[in-house]
Amino acid sequence: SQERMVAVVGPEHLDEVEEVCDRWELAHARIGEVTETAELRAYFDGDLVGAIPAAFLTDEAPRYDVPRQPRAPAEPAPAPTGPPTTEALPELLASPNLRSRAWVYRRYDQLVGSRTVRRPGLDAAVLRLRPSYRGLAVSLDGSGRIASLDPHTGGAAAVLEAARNVACAGGEPLAITDCLNFGNPEKPEIAWELAEAIEGMSAACEALGIPVVSGNVSLYNDTDGRSIHPTPVVGCVGLVPDVRTVPGAWREGDTIYLAGKPELSFDGSEYQAVYGELAGRPAPLDLQAEAGLVRTLHEIAPRCSLVHDVSEGGLAVALAEAAIASGVGAELDFDDDPLTLFGEGGGRAILASSEELPFLRMGSVAGSTLLGVPIDQLRRAWEEGIIT
Repeated sequence: SQERMVAVVGPEHLDEVEEVCDRWELAHARIGEVTETAELRAYFDGDLVGAIPAAFLTDEAPRYDVPRQPRAPAEPAPAPTGPPTTEALPELLASPNLRSRAWVYRRYDQLVGSRTVRRPGLDAAVLRLRPSYRGLAVSLDGSGRIASLDPHTGGAAAVLEAARNVACAGGEPLAITDCLNFGNPEKPEIAWELAEAIEGMSAACEALGIPVVSGNVSLYNDTDGRSIHPTPVVGCVGLVPDVRTVPGAWREGDTIYLAGKPELSFDGSEYQAVYGELAGRPAPLDLQAEAGLVRTLHEIAPRCSLVHDVSEGGLAVALAEAAIASGVGAELDFDDDPLTLFGEGGGRAILASSEELPFLRMGSVAGSTLLGVPIDQLRRAWEEGIIT
């Protein structure tokens, strides 16, 4: 069953934890205690029925080793040639991978329990943890395209984006859960993809200092001998100190900033998918810089009217999503360069605030257009797939 969880609780907090479980009508039971025996011992009706050294279940557990066939690193692909920004931006927003997902999540009650502070749509949803003003930020992310070109980078990127989205809502990432979607692991090339993605996820978790508390695996996803893209999907939860300070929408007159300076590439990007062919090598990730950005976003979010992750589609798409969500355009001051606007890579975020922030200033919130395109046109593309 996936509806059960095990918690290790210090004796001084046990009554408090059980009180919380009772408040939410959660069945619970004390099933054991931590000992110094270095063994896991199971009892039934007071009789010892099983014992195993704890090390055999952890560091010394046998590893399932299957034949793997590494793939040689690809050379960077030529940059795709797309139309002018005023055409490319609506077309990207209307693409299946970037379109609004509201038609899916609006089918479900987003306000059940009357605890929803921020609905799905941008970065992370936020729930209030009554009776306090603390909150829980929740996000879900993954990119099969990046992992198909470099599964190690794809695994790490899924973890980092999920954590970044939680931080954009003002949350401190606490833990992740994963869903690993791959082809037939009996094929050496698929086994290699699976192992590489897991190693990438592990490296990102270590950099962030967060555990994987649960997960599942979906393998053998083949049709007519062809496997799906290796697709690690990651959910992240984080603690918001005060839901009253969660960023929402940028406001007229706010200054817009850009945080993060990763290496950018078209390889594996949505721009490449629309205007070229999936190929090449995704931009490398600096895990320590990524972890530092997550911490910074978490700390500075309460000072901002909006914080939004830059991911699929690049900077231009992130700005468009912010403008659509806020209903206000922007006057921007940077080069109209396709790689700057639509390139993808490591962690970046746009921030809007009335305060002076220590990041690159890009412009200000004003008007009803973005990058020369009316906000209403961008909204139609994003919500309905209508480009003109």
